[in-house]
Amino acid sequence: MTDDRTAPDRNAPDCTAPDGGLPDSHRPDPGPAPDPAARLDVLTRRLDEACRRAGREPGSVKLVAVSKYHPRELVAAALDAGQRDFAESRVQEARAKWPPLRARYPDVRLHLVGALQTKKAAAAVTGFDVLHSVDRPRLAAALAAAMARTGRRPDCFVQVNTADEPHKSGVPLEAADALLKECRDVYGLPVVGLMCLPPYGRDPRPHFRLLRSLAAAHGLSQLSMGMSADFEAAVAEGATLVRVGRALFGPRPRRAGGPPDARAGGPPATR
Repeated sequence: MTDDRTAPDRNAPDCTAPDGGLPDSHRPDPGPAPDPAARLDVLTRRLDEACRRAGREPGSVKLVAVSKYHPRELVAAALDAGQRDFAESRVQEARAKWPPLRARYPDVRLHLVGALQTKKAAAAVTGFDVLHSVDRPRLAAALAAAMARTGRRPDCFVQVNTADEPHKSGVPLEAADALLKECRDVYGLPVVGLMCLPPYGRDPRPHFRLLRSLAAAHGLSQLSMGMSADFEAAVAEGATLVRVGRALFGPRPRRAGGPPDARAGGPPATR
C-alpha cells in the first residue's frame, strides 16, 4: 500500500456554480424536480421498517443524505423537511454550497464521503463534522496535525476496500488492522467506525458482514455502509449510518463526458 495518492485528485476544483451544484453547461436535462420532503418521508418509513425486520429499534440507524452535485435549493428542501445529516464528496463543492445553509441550519452535520488528498486534510477538518474516507497512514498523519492546529476533531471512519478492488479508495483488507492501530495509537484520531463500498453488481451482504466483523474485532460500534440500492440489506447486517442520495434527490448531475464514479466501482452509483 502506498501512503499517498498518485492518481488525479478526485477533489480537484470541480467547476461548482454559485448555487453549489454544477454549472448549467455540465448538467443533463434534469426532468421533473424531485420532492425531497415526500421522498424523505418514504425513506424514513422504509428505514424504520428495515430496522424492525432486523430486530432493531426504529430510528437507530442514521440516514445521511448524499447531496453531492445537487443544487442548493434541492438540499434546502430536504433541510426544511427535517433532514440534518448530509454528505459531500468534494471539499470545494462543500465550500461553495454549505456556508449559507449552515447559517440557516446550525445543527447540520456535514459528512465527507469522497477520497481525500493529504493536502486537503486541513480543509476537511475545518469544513466537515464526519470524515468517512480515512484510508492510509499519511492521510491519518495530516488529519492529526490539522486537528492539533485547529482544535476540531471530526469523527473518523476508516474506509476499507473489502474486495481489494484496485480502482477504489479504501485501505486493502490485509492492511486494515495495521492502519486502524496506527490511526488510534500513533495519531490519536477519533476513529468511531468503518466504512465500505461493496463491488457494483454483486451481493453486498458478504462485504457488510466482513466490515461488521472487522469493526467488532477492534471494538468499533459505528458502520457506514449501504446506499440507495442496498441500504435495507445494510441495516440487516448492522449498519448504523446509511448514505442515500439517488433515492432522495433523484439522479445525480454529472459532468458532461465525465468518467464513471470510481468510488462506486462501476456505472453511476446509487447512493
